[in-house]
Amino acid sequence: MIVSVFLAGCTSDSVKESDIQTTISPLSLPPTTVTQSTIITSAITQTTIPQTVQIPIATVQTPDPLGESSKLMTVTTITGESGRQSVNVTVPYGYWEMWYTADPIVTGGQDSHSATGTNSAVFPSLSVVISDAARGEEIETVEPPGGLDIYLWQRSGDPRPWSTKFYEGNKEYTFDITARHLNSYVIEVRVPKT
Repeated sequence: MIVSVFLAGCTSDSVKESDIQTTISPLSLPPTTVTQSTIITSAITQTTIPQTVQIPIATVQTPDPLGESSKLMTVTTITGESGRQSVNVTVPYGYWEMWYTADPIVTGGQDSHSATGTNSAVFPSLSVVISDAARGEEIETVEPPGGLDIYLWQRSGDPRPWSTKFYEGNKEYTFDITARHLNSYVIEVRVPKT
């Protein structure tokens, strides 16, 4: 039996004439590899050319992490990745703001704050518990509103960076930071410029 083989997309550099079988015995035909992507099997010629599969990965450009402010100056910058961290921060003014951003490792997670219905086994999160360092009293827990869901951000706009305002200060605070499944996070404590 004579079988003609047409190798689509192959160049003369990738296939040698000696590599192509034009006569095939129906009784014994081991798989013959012509190129890395073409396989001839059985008495009926079957050409398999795998295609490169592109898995869509959600990407959202992380802003220059927090941007500048004409009215505020940064007194402390805290950076990190996934894990836990505790940092003491002295705030020298009665009014201050915490600016923060995060870059999730896994895209599309839905946690208790996310509005999408994506199904991911991993949920990126960032939580900052701010306490009065002298008394140990918890002041506030800060988390990104809406969670860390890049697919949602692609549809509704990237909300980063976030900020929270505090109307008490002139003391030392403890920031207990818990980050899960993040490439990075940046937290800045900003006070009014004088």
